[in-house]
Parts: sequence; C-alpha cells; structure tokens
Amino acid sequence: MTTSPSEPADAGNQQQRQRQHVGSLQKQADLLLPWLVWVVFLLLYGSTTAPSIVALFDDTLEFQLVLPGFGIAHPTGYPLYTLVGGAWSHLLPCGNWAWRVNLFSALAAATTIALIFVLARRLTQDEDGRGDLWAGLAAAAAFGLGPVWWQQATVAEVYALHNLFVAAILVVAVGIPRTHGPAFDRRIFLLLALIGLGLAHHRTVVLLLPGLALYLLWTVPALLRPRRVWLVWLGALAAPLLLYLYIPLRAAQGVADLNGSYANTWGGFWDHVLARQYTSFFTANELSRSYAAASWLQLWRAQTGWIGIVLSGLGLGMLADRRLRPAWVLILLVLAANLVFALSYRVGDPEVFLLPGLLCAAVLAGGGLAFVRRQTPRARWNALLAVLILLLLMVGGGRDAPPDRRGEWAVHDYAVDMAKVNFPPGSRVIGIEGEMTALKYMQQSEQIGLAATPIVANDPAQRRAALAGALAEGAATYLTRELDGIATQYSFTGEGPLVRVWPRGQVETQAPPIRSELALLDGRLLLEGYDLQRLAWAGGPAARITLYWRPTAALDRDLKVSLRAVDAAGIPLTLENGASAVVDAYPLRQVASALTWAPGVQVRDVYETAIPSDTEGSHLLLIIYDAETLEEIGRVAAPLP
Repeated sequence: MTTSPSEPADAGNQQQRQRQHVGSLQKQADLLLPWLVWVVFLLLYGSTTAPSIVALFDDTLEFQLVLPGFGIAHPTGYPLYTLVGGAWSHLLPCGNWAWRVNLFSALAAATTIALIFVLARRLTQDEDGRGDLWAGLAAAAAFGLGPVWWQQATVAEVYALHNLFVAAILVVAVGIPRTHGPAFDRRIFLLLALIGLGLAHHRTVVLLLPGLALYLLWTVPALLRPRRVWLVWLGALAAPLLLYLYIPLRAAQGVADLNGSYANTWGGFWDHVLARQYTSFFTANELSRSYAAASWLQLWRAQTGWIGIVLSGLGLGMLADRRLRPAWVLILLVLAANLVFALSYRVGDPEVFLLPGLLCAAVLAGGGLAFVRRQTPRARWNALLAVLILLLLMVGGGRDAPPDRRGEWAVHDYAVDMAKVNFPPGSRVIGIEGEMTALKYMQQSEQIGLAATPIVANDPAQRRAALAGALAEGAATYLTRELDGIATQYSFTGEGPLVRVWPRGQVETQAPPIRSELALLDGRLLLEGYDLQRLAWAGGPAARITLYWRPTAALDRDLKVSLRAVDAAGIPLTLENGASAVVDAYPLRQVASALTWAPGVQVRDVYETAIPSDTEGSHLLLIIYDAETLEEIGRVAAPLP
C-alpha cells in the first residue's frame, strides 16, 4: 500500500489544530478559574455575614451608619469606601442598612481571594508561561480561610477593600512587560491609578511603594528615562486623590462626622485627611494590645495553620528561579514593610494591620506548594501530593475556627429596644459614643426613636453635666448605663434598656398591670405589682418583667434580683444555644442601689431574659435577695407569656 506525500502534512496539521484547541481550552479555563474561586468565597463569606449591627465599640457601627447616609467617616475620611459602599447599599434592594454594608465587605473579600489566586499563578509560571493551578488554590485557601480575614469579610470594615487594592496592585505589577511599548504604558497607568485609588481609601497602601519601586527599577531600569507619558501617569496617580474633596463638600452641606470633630477649614481638612491626632499611636495608646514574638507566630498559625507556615517557608525556594526572583522579592518586601508597621502601630487590633503581610505569606505558601511539585517529577505522584497538601491546608491543622456571624442579633436587638422606648417629645438620651451611634442608626435607617436626641458623653463628668443641663431644661432624660455620684440626687425609673432620671421625688406614678402587694423587709419595701411581656426579638424570644417598687422607709440592705425561666419542676429552661435562661442583676441597671431610693417614691425596674421558643407550661421565677449575704428576701412566680 502506498502512502500519499500529503498524509504526513495532514497529520502535522491535525496535531497543530489539536494543540491550538488544547491551548484555547486552557485559556478559557484560566479565565474561568478566578471567577469560580470568587463565587466559592463569596458564598462562604456571604452566608456567614453579620445580619445587622453587631458591635457598639468599634468602627463597624460607624460605617454601617455613615455609608448608607453618605456621611463623613472618622480620619482619614475613607471617601472611596464611603462613596462606593454607600452606592452599593442603595442599589441593593433588600436587607437592612448594616447587612448591606456587611455584604459589601464579603464582595470585596471574595474579589481579593480571586486576585490572590491569579497572583500566585503568575508568580509560579513555568518557562511556557503556564501558572501553577495548585499554587493558586493553596494561596487562596491559606489566606481566604483564615479567621482574622474571614471576620473582616463579614462586617462593615475598611480592611477587605484595602487588601483588594493590595492584591490588585501586586497582580498588575508582576504582569508589567519588561520592555517599553503601548502595553507597558497601559500597565503603568493602571498600576498608578490603583495606587491612587488605594490612597483614597487607606493610607497604608504607601507600605507597598518601596517594594514596587525596587521591583520596577530591577525589571525595567529604563523606566527612569524621562518621557511625556510621565504626565499621564502622574494624572492617573493624582486624580483619585480628588475624592478627598468629598469631605469638605459634604460638610458644606451641613453633614458632620459622628463625634463632630471635623472642622471645615483648610487646617481642619488636613488634620482629618492626614489623621494627625493618630500619630500618637506610634508611641502610646491606652487601648493598645501588644504582641510578643511568640504571639505574632500564634496569630500566623491561627490564620493559616502549621501547614501554611511550613509552605510559606518552602516558598522561599522560588527565589532560585532567576526569571521569577524579582517578583518574589517584591512579595517579601511588602510582607516585611507591613510587619514592621503592625509591630510599631499601637492599637487595640494590630492583627488587622498585618493582613497585607499575611496575604503575602499566603502567596508564599502557594509558592511553597509549587516548589514542592517541582521537586516531584513524576506526574501521578505530583498531582496526588498536591491534592494531599491542599487538603491538609484547608483542614488547617492549628488554624482557628472561622467566624459565623449569622446569629449575632444581640446588639441589633438592644438598639431596636432602645429606640422603641416611648420617648416624650424633646427627650435626651445620654450615653457613650457607640451606644448613641446605635440609636442614631435606628433613627436614620428604621425611622424609630425620633423623639429622642442622642447626646454623646464618653467621660462620666461629661455625662453628669449633660444630665444636669437636660433636667434643668425640663427635658425627659435617659441614661444608658450607671453613673457614679447621682444616686442620691435624683429619682429613677427603668424604661426598656434605659433608665429615666427624674428630679428627686418627682416620678410620675403608674399603676402596675398585675398587682401583688408583696411586703418585704418588714414592710419597708413593697412590690406593688409587675408587668410581664414577651419580646419578639430578632435573636430569639425574650421575657421582660417590669417591677413596681415602693419603699416606705429608707432601706438598709442592698438588693439583687435573680430572674429565671423555669419549667413546672422549677428547673431553668435551656435555650436553643444550650445556655440556661437565668439572669442575675442589680436594680435599675446599677444606676441607683436600693439603699438610695427615696421613701414613698415609686421605682419602676426592668429586667429581661432570653427564653426558648416553646414556653408552654413554664413560668418566670423572680427571686429577690440580699446582695451581700445572698439571703432570699422574697419571690414571685408568673406564667410565661
């Protein structure tokens, strides 16, 4: 049988078409894989996102109020975050304000992980330009499953978006061509625009600049040669910084930051944008938390597990590849700069400032897996080893458990309860900043509690002065917490989670819905009755009992109250989370002990306890006892509503 001369050529063409087809499939996969990573982590973060406001005493609550209201955030102002997050919160058609902003963090965090996946693959390219898929997955898992990062991905905070910019800047930088041309110019333009946008969000983006400068001069030394395009590049860097003009423009419209510290002057603008009052955090901060070297190692272990730490160390082996060495040096320099900053900055949460360093450590972990694979030439064993290491990394031997904030309703319920107090017109509520921000949030987002004016007074002396001033003006005045030195000056009634303050002896008497006429302490204290309600809180049902005390004479014994939801046998009920429905507390939320109550003046006193969903046949047991001797003085039992 003879062979046509054209047959070898046809076979060669077919092989070439097959190679082109395979190459096309690989390109499609390379484009699709980052999106798959993004979807997976968006589902992880989105499903564990906090459902509403979750904290009173950090920046999260501020952002949950400032962004949807397009307000002014604390220094440095975070204009990009405010504008983009605010727009997102208004475009999303469902959920409360806080949840929408929390979900924005989940979106930014998932995008960050997708970029880390791309970055690790680019840093592990072989001579054919193919990145290591397993390295990308390892880097994504090492950082994306870490509890420190995951926590920031589920609440309204600046760090998810900040690390998105860190990852994006590094991805663009390592993809810059080594020779001048249109592609090079576009990449530098994009790089500088991202740096400008990063600076319009969080100023610690500057920690990337030393490493970027060295990397660019190393890989493209001709970059320093002056060119006209420099002006375009400078514009790309500077234009995003104009976003800071948002702050004086909003201030000119009558918008103030939450604590009223921003002064809309030239000096006030720079004080705010440069956060000049924060410079003391490099020397002293009474709220700072210091970590020893071993503690920083434990933090790293908690974030990636011991497998992640080992892989990061092995990632240094990638420096042996001369083609990739400059890019890996860039990663190391960014890691070192952020580590030095985190060690120097004295704040209560230094771990969040280490996140860019942990991001770089995760990329090193991806490089470590690629390095191990390069030492294992047999394809079958290579793949099995990669799968095994990745599984161990995901299981996270030594890594702390990730947060799940879906059921964190306690702060939300407190804020709703506070805003739903029946405030007379012109009421004043005096409390510390976080508590008053929660009330403002409910006023602006849910339009409840509008009859009250929140007054921020963090210092006890300020609260006493604000209290005296409000009462002098005849305003109904409420406190959120105890305040020393006022118990014998005023009279008090509980109102939901607040305590209303009255001029001494001028309380408006109310008749209890359920009368008891329980006489205690030889008749010196009467429990005239009570009111019992079932509260349908978002975090689960609760029972509230309002006690109506009336001392007939000065008391010489301090009292406490034990509130218990019990079954027919008197055994405390178990809540869905496994806890017992038992509360021990002082009267009037510790604002005024029973020893200070004015004889003859009614005292309304409020307590709450969580209860199970099913309370059939159960009742609420109230035990009154001596706070010092623990001797029982009296008790009341009432069916649970």
